[in-house]
Amino acid sequence: MRSFDTPDGQRWQAALLEASYGQVLLIFSADQGGALRQHAMPAEHLAQATEQLAALDDAALAALLAQAAPWQPGI
Repeated sequence: MRSFDTPDGQRWQAALLEASYGQVLLIFSADQGGALRQHAMPAEHLAQATEQLAALDDAALAALLAQAAPWQPGI
């Protein structure tokens, strides 16, 4: 799990989740407001997604957050 700040000063958490059919999702949760968003990682497995997440800086995480869809459990 990673914490980061967006340019507007909001604090977010980013965590990986193994989903169905081998898909790995990056789940974003806002520290204030409880917003949840999801972004599919371009990884074949959780270990690869973990390496990708570790390589991202705050600006890259904020860019993925901007592309992320609202959280939809079960999808």
